[in-house]
Amino acid sequence: MADTSEFESMERSGWANSSVANAYAQRFSNATKLVAEHLSDAIKASKDQNILDLCSGHGVVAAELAARGANVTGVDFSPAMVALAESAVPDAQFVVGDAMCLAFGDDSFDAVTIGFGVPHFPDPAKGLGEVARVLKPKGQLAFSIWQGKGAAGGFGWLFEAFVTHGDPTVALPPGPDAHAFADMEVAAPALEALGFKEVSMNIARAYLIVDEPEDLFDAYDQGAVRAAVLLAGQTETARANIRETMAGQVRAHAIKTDDAWHVPVPVVIVSAILD
Repeated sequence: MADTSEFESMERSGWANSSVANAYAQRFSNATKLVAEHLSDAIKASKDQNILDLCSGHGVVAAELAARGANVTGVDFSPAMVALAESAVPDAQFVVGDAMCLAFGDDSFDAVTIGFGVPHFPDPAKGLGEVARVLKPKGQLAFSIWQGKGAAGGFGWLFEAFVTHGDPTVALPPGPDAHAFADMEVAAPALEALGFKEVSMNIARAYLIVDEPEDLFDAYDQGAVRAAVLLAGQTETARANIRETMAGQVRAHAIKTDDAWHVPVPVVIVSAILD
C-alpha cells in the first residue's frame, strides 16, 4: 500500500480549518440534508437505536437520526466540524476521533452511517473493518459517495473543467480514489470481504443551491479540501477558465428558480448488513 501520510496530513489540516468547515456546511447544506434522509432510510433508523454517525461533519446526518428518535454518537477527525455539530445537534453526542481506530468496544452499535466519509479514509479496508468491528451482528451500514468523473452534475463538471483548463502536473498526494466506492464492483467485494452481505447501491438525487452560476466554483474552492488543493495550484487564468466553464454547465443544465440555481450532484447510497 502506498504511503498516505502526506494525504492524511492534507486532509486533517484542511478540515481542521474553521473557514473550510463553515463553507462546506453552508455551501453543501441542501445536498447533505437530502442525503441524510436517504442514509437514515437505508438503515431504517428508529427510536432508541444506538447509531454511530462516522465522519459526522457538521452534524447533518446526526440531526436526521436524532429526529427519528435514535441515540446518536458522532465521530469526526475535525475539531472544527465537531464544534459545528455540537452546536447544531444538542441531542447527539460528538467526539473527535479517528475512523482508523475507533474508541468503542466490539458490537457497540445497531447501525452505522457515513456521510461522504469513506473517501477520507486513508485505508478504506481498515476503516470499514473498524465499522464491522463496532457493529452488532445483523447491524446495518449505509454510506454515501459523490458521483465523480463523468457524472452529470457538479463533481463531473469540475473534473471536465480541470481536464480542459487545468495544469495536469498539479496533483494530490497518494491517497484513496474519492469516488471509487460509487462503483458496485469496488464496493461490494470490499464489504463482503469484511463480513457484510446484502450489499446494495442506489442513486439519490441531490442538489447544491447557488445564487449565481459562478458560485459553483467557489463551493469547491472554499468548502472542500482535495478540490481546493488542485484549484489553488492553478494559474489565475486557468482558475478563471475553470470557473467560467463550470458556470456554463450550470447555466445549461441546472434548474433555475426565481432567486437561485439548483445544481445536480448525484450521490450513490451504499447499504449492507453485517452477517
